[in-house]
Amino acid sequence: MFKRYLHKLLLGVLVICSTVSIAQTQASDHWQKSYGIGVKVKSNGIGLAYQQQFHKSQHLSRFVYADFGSFKHTNESKIVNHKAENKMPFVYGKLFHTARCRALYGVSMRLIQPRKYNHVAVDIQGSGGIAIGIQRPVYLRIETIENDQKTVKNVKYSRQNVADAEPIIGYSKNGEGWKELEYRPGASSLINVSFTWNEFTQISKRVNIGASMDYYPGGLPIMAFGKNPKLNATFFVGFKWVINQG
Repeated sequence: MFKRYLHKLLLGVLVICSTVSIAQTQASDHWQKSYGIGVKVKSNGIGLAYQQQFHKSQHLSRFVYADFGSFKHTNESKIVNHKAENKMPFVYGKLFHTARCRALYGVSMRLIQPRKYNHVAVDIQGSGGIAIGIQRPVYLRIETIENDQKTVKNVKYSRQNVADAEPIIGYSKNGEGWKELEYRPGASSLINVSFTWNEFTQISKRVNIGASMDYYPGGLPIMAFGKNPKLNATFFVGFKWVINQG
């Protein structure tokens, strides 16, 4: 009787230990790589983002990051010329439509390790790399009077070509300026806090909240009026779908 009881007890302990061991192994398992793609809303525009992460350990990983999105000046404000026919909103004084492309390399450090499948992992991430400002000249539709008749012309904006907003109807509809793209090289750094849900599943969700700093040695001219600083700070919130691979 005693031997049978001891045998059952030992068997039960063995099963419990095995279950705990498997659970610990599953909980401590980590993906080797992950790929994230998503959208971000910035203080100066919107964009798309991609991140590829290489996990070195449970607490440290490295990643490459790239994003592309619009880049607005803090003084941009759309107006409408109500005196014109077929009017459209435009920003008076805007020299270039601007976008920004970045490629960064960084490190991610784990702050909170999830203990269950539905818990949230929290990381702090920092990166640095190159940035390129892509600028297309602004063309406007201008209303003029020639031979006592109203005519509309597409004019490249400058303070000399367009002295005031009165004759402006809106932006050119034909997409002029694509053959006149200008590229402004610069440097960028980024820091953010990352919140990842269901990290142990193959597809998880991630929210990033952070800030970045861009520096353009040659400047980034966007507006004809006011300053166009070489150093630009941006705050953002981003959402990614993440695919994890072992």
